[in-house]
Amino acid sequence: MLTVEREATMVRLANDQDFDAWLELAKEVEPLFGKMVGSEDFEKGIKGCIADASAFCIANADHDIEGIVAIHKAGNEISWLAVKEKSRGKGYGYQLLKAALNALDPKKPIFVQTFAPNVKAGEAARKLYMQFGFKDHKDGGKNPAGVDTIIMKL
Repeated sequence: MLTVEREATMVRLANDQDFDAWLELAKEVEPLFGKMVGSEDFEKGIKGCIADASAFCIANADHDIEGIVAIHKAGNEISWLAVKEKSRGKGYGYQLLKAALNALDPKKPIFVQTFAPNVKAGEAARKLYMQFGFKDHKDGGKNPAGVDTIIMKL
């Protein structure tokens, strides 16, 4: 009998101790998202999401943060989702998105701004959202990194 050992992970609310890990993850994805680290608004946003219980993180067995998702409850939207490059393809994004959707209102449309279909580096993110039933809704323009985006709706 073949057994596959999966790395233990846990999705939980992000807390103040996760601030530095969030900045580290943000720095990694800046080429696709735009400048965040060192931005007073971004750092204030992180603290606000933590204070409002509007962010979830996924940690590995060693309690290292592998990914983070933030939601905007009033807008019923996913506002930020990233997984460390070395940890992609392990289902972390799926688990984070599931936690985020469980915290939003399923009776109303749920929105996310993500990469447009022509952005090769964004294919995995688009595929993840489509797996949950999101559909392209309208053009999202270019993000701060100058990358084409689209607004998807569930």
